[in-house]
Amino acid sequence: MDTIEHFDKLLTELLQRHADDQKKIAQLVAENKDLKALHWTSNKDTNGSTEIDKNLKKTLTSDGFTELSRQISTYIREIDRCLTYFEQI
Repeated sequence: MDTIEHFDKLLTELLQRHADDQKKIAQLVAENKDLKALHWTSNKDTNGSTEIDKNLKKTLTSDGFTELSRQISTYIREIDRCLTYFEQI
């Protein structure tokens, strides 16, 4: 294999990896958007509109639920930072 063919093969592989990474980033963006919506809905409705919310609130104290909500918010911010980084590179 000559040098041009070698670099052509490498370029093709890199472009495929880049395309795969872009698909993964798009999937993570969509999942993060869904997570934000669920978290916002959960925090907005303090009566616990979903079965998960009702079960969580039965097992967690008010402080525990608030701490869990804070941790989820922190994770969402970290995911946002990572996605911003990935989209820039």
